[in-house]
Amino acid sequence: MPRTVLDVSKWQGSIDWDKVKASGLVSGVMIRAMGNSKEGKPSKPYIDPFFARNYAECTRLGIPFGAYLYSYATTVEEARSEADHVARLLGLTVPE
Repeated sequence: MPRTVLDVSKWQGSIDWDKVKASGLVSGVMIRAMGNSKEGKPSKPYIDPFFARNYAECTRLGIPFGAYLYSYATTVEEARSEADHVARLLGLTVPE
């Protein structure tokens, strides 16, 4: 049976992660950590409101995952700042 990688964010709402795990159909998850678009227009970056829950549930159930941010950064400094913020959300040490 084919397996897939899910892309999840606030748009999927509250996911029943126990059901996802039990299905055996999911090999991994990409979790949106941050976004910065309101109605398709750039805005101030924000943490996806379901990030913490999705992160915790995938960790609890041993579901492999990655995290991403949806960015409109236009400078190296903006991109670095956003990437550093995601690293901190994941509990990683941000290099100098």
